[in-house]
Parts: sequence; C-alpha cells; structure tokens
Amino acid sequence: MPAGIQVVGRVAVVGLLSTLAGCASQPPAPQPREGYAADGAVSAEIVETDNADARYQPVAGSNYLDPLPLRDNAKPEYPPALLGQRLPPVTVVVRLIVDGAGKVADARVIENAGGAPAFGEAVLVAVRGWSFHPLKRVTGRVVEPLPFTQDYRFVFRQINGRAVVELGG
Repeated sequence: MPAGIQVVGRVAVVGLLSTLAGCASQPPAPQPREGYAADGAVSAEIVETDNADARYQPVAGSNYLDPLPLRDNAKPEYPPALLGQRLPPVTVVVRLIVDGAGKVADARVIENAGGAPAFGEAVLVAVRGWSFHPLKRVTGRVVEPLPFTQDYRFVFRQINGRAVVELGG
C-alpha cells in the first residue's frame, strides 16, 4: 500500500475514534444517598394565623403594600452538633414583630415540634437580624409604613450533600 494512503487511513481512523468519543453519553449524575454523612437543610414558609385582633382594619380609600423580606436575610443553619444524630424533620414556628422601619423588633419561638432547643435558637439567631421592605398603607399621596407581626415555619431536615435553605411564603 502506498505511504500516502496509509497515512490518510490512519488519520481517518483517529478522526472517527475522536468523533465517537465525543458522542459518548455522559455518566449519570450521582444520586443522593441516605445515611450518616448528611448535611442539614432548612425550609421556611409564612404561617397564616387566625389571630384577627392582630390584623389591621382596612382604611377606606387606602391600598396596602405587602412587606417583603430582604434577599440577604441570614438563613438558619442546622445545628452542627445535631447532624450526626440523624434526627427526623423538626418544625420550628417563630413569631416576628417588625417595626415600621422594617427591622425585627422581637422574635419568639411559638412552636418547636419534636426538636431540641438548639433548633429554636438557630432560628432566633438568624431572624433577629432580618429586615423587610415594610408594610405600607397608601392613602392618596400619603405613604405610611406600619409595624406588623408575621409567623414563619422552619423545617429542619437531614439530607445528603450540602446544606440548603429554602425560604418560601
């Protein structure tokens, strides 16, 4: 076989192998595994309460702008000392009293279902530093910031991988 054909044949084979290697499927992403090596995840949601006395009575001709938590509010962390205990999910409900400037004036644990005090303390450490775009009453051209009370439910879970905190509401 002439040398030129032999070189072209080798180049074609190398090119074909490169193409096939590029078409190979990627290995599947690792699946989460359960067990001892777990980090904690915390999720949260706003809790609707039946406390009608704490609600503002609407003022005729006014609109209200809902308060919004700031994006950079600290998220509670799963207490590191409890991660190795592989505990079932723990729910903590906290009541926030927020002033007219949008700062947390007071925070109290009102429910700590099935959890050690460290879970409630982790929530309080985080939420005491929270800030909000405050609740506002708009009447004509007058905008009045108002204090408000809001309950949040936090759920602490153990999952594999890194700790994830989800805030919802």
